[in-house]
Amino acid sequence: MILAEYDVVVVGGGHAGIEATHAAWKLGVKTAMLTMDLRAIGRMSCNPAVGGVAKGQIVRDIDALGGLMGLLTDRAGIQFRMLNMSKGPAVWGPRAQCDMKFYSEVARETMESLPGLDLIEGELAAFERMPDGRLEITLLNGNRYITRAIVVTSGTFLASKMFTGLETSIGGRVGEPSSDKLSACLAAAGISLRRLKTGTPSRLDPDSIDFNECEVQRGDEFPWPFSDRHTDDRFYGDRANKTVRNDCVCWITRTNIKTHDILRSGFKDSPMFSGRIHGKGPRYCPSIEDKINRFGDRDGHQLFLEPEQADIGRVYINGFSSSLPADIQLSAIHTIPGLMRAKVLQIGYAVEYDSVDATQLYPTFECKKVPGLYFAGQVCGTSGYEEAAGQGLMAGINAALKVKGEEPFILGRSESYLGVMVDDLVNVLLDEPYRMFTSRAEYRLFLRSDNAEARLKEKARKIGMIDDRDWAAWMNREETMQAVKRRLAEESATPEEANKILAPGGQAPATERTRWINVLRRPGINPELFFKTATPDVELPRRDQWYLFAEEIYSGFFERQEKEIEEQKKYDMVRLPADLDYMSITAVSIESRQRLNAQKPLTLGQASRIPGVRPADITVLAHWLENRN
Repeated sequence: MILAEYDVVVVGGGHAGIEATHAAWKLGVKTAMLTMDLRAIGRMSCNPAVGGVAKGQIVRDIDALGGLMGLLTDRAGIQFRMLNMSKGPAVWGPRAQCDMKFYSEVARETMESLPGLDLIEGELAAFERMPDGRLEITLLNGNRYITRAIVVTSGTFLASKMFTGLETSIGGRVGEPSSDKLSACLAAAGISLRRLKTGTPSRLDPDSIDFNECEVQRGDEFPWPFSDRHTDDRFYGDRANKTVRNDCVCWITRTNIKTHDILRSGFKDSPMFSGRIHGKGPRYCPSIEDKINRFGDRDGHQLFLEPEQADIGRVYINGFSSSLPADIQLSAIHTIPGLMRAKVLQIGYAVEYDSVDATQLYPTFECKKVPGLYFAGQVCGTSGYEEAAGQGLMAGINAALKVKGEEPFILGRSESYLGVMVDDLVNVLLDEPYRMFTSRAEYRLFLRSDNAEARLKEKARKIGMIDDRDWAAWMNREETMQAVKRRLAEESATPEEANKILAPGGQAPATERTRWINVLRRPGINPELFFKTATPDVELPRRDQWYLFAEEIYSGFFERQEKEIEEQKKYDMVRLPADLDYMSITAVSIESRQRLNAQKPLTLGQASRIPGVRPADITVLAHWLENRN
């Protein structure tokens, strides 16, 4: 018996599942979240933190598009830092340490508060396509549902195994099962799967740590919230108009040669080195044994001791992920300053799991072989909460838009980090988990954390992800910024006023008075001090001050790159027929035809970014399309 019918069913309650569910619900389609354990919604499986360099920009993109991760982080955050501030704003990365228990509680409460959303506890065992194009799904307990779209956000749970030394167990997280039936179902549907690996470090009892032997790492004196809605009383109640919490500290320590010798003694029993783990792990977030093996000449590696909750409770050893035998891990930990008497509450382990080759997906995250089936998150071969949440948002939006019969929502590489990530995933065959870096974004000057709203808010508004109240708030901010910019270009300052905000030893222009805009462009300016002096009567949010500053100092670079971006956008606007047989276009090289036929790109721009497709063939394809039309 069919229990219910839906427009969109999201499978999984992790960071991708939350965003996909919320986005589909927000766009007005009948939505359900199906997860194995409702208590695990929003659970932080590994590092209890959100953001960082490039990852923080993704969270800002999510927030500008009306997603939840920034809001959840601002509520559950206990320490906020802006990374890379010694460099230019293009590579700054907001980061927050979170209370992992509270984050999950807030995420679950948020899902439960959405009127009309159904939360179903159970495991997806099978699905099949019906004659009318809808999908029938069957749970492990036999319950059945019908839906027009499925978004699979199964994380690391597909046919998952956990490893600690010679010990192996079934599951995608401690105390949680593996989803074997769904993995088999996907393979039976002709979807190509591959094995990947991730891991997590030991957790320690804080009462057993000597923090006096470690370096203290505090949050910023003036914290940067992730969300531009962090003061909205609809989300924060009596915490509205207050700053985020920022009173917890982290600590820094370091491994040493003795630590490394003990770790090497366990290599013979390592599931990674012995071949028992076949999946490849993330290159840029390696296990401690992989670090020792790859960088044998180093005498130490930096570690971060991070509290998992506001009351500390447990301490996470960032940088010490391991699947070595428990006794080896413990002995090595006891050689590290501050951890000589550390008590381990949970030993580190590795997880091997099935993931989907994302080149089988359109940029909407819909599967090419199974219409109506979408994927998002670690199941697509990525690592990190932020990458997962970004994919979930895009998959949820596009699943809902397809149900509504509307055009897909696809962002370009020059518009957001989400656009960069999606383009990379669906065009490049990966052999390791994907992680976002600023170096992946060729237009990162345009994709800063301070201008996310300016880049994306209007696009989100057009598809229904931004409500009237949020839009009005943004319009007020933008109007204020434009007014300030005009005023700076018109009003002048005396040399004495200008010298107040110049770097030590700096001199104001020699003229008697100068435009404020010219002062803003001078090297060494602190924007926050500048606006306090230049526009003391205008209340301009801190992030907007840095936005105006960056727009001015990078203006020359912008002008040069905008031409290149416009050329790329022309290609991205040229749609390609989904059923186009590229083998019939004989003017295109055989290698390019084979790759285009395999990928089935949606646009000429996407086709141009497929590895192995020659630029000359793109030109030929463009002429062929023009003549055909």
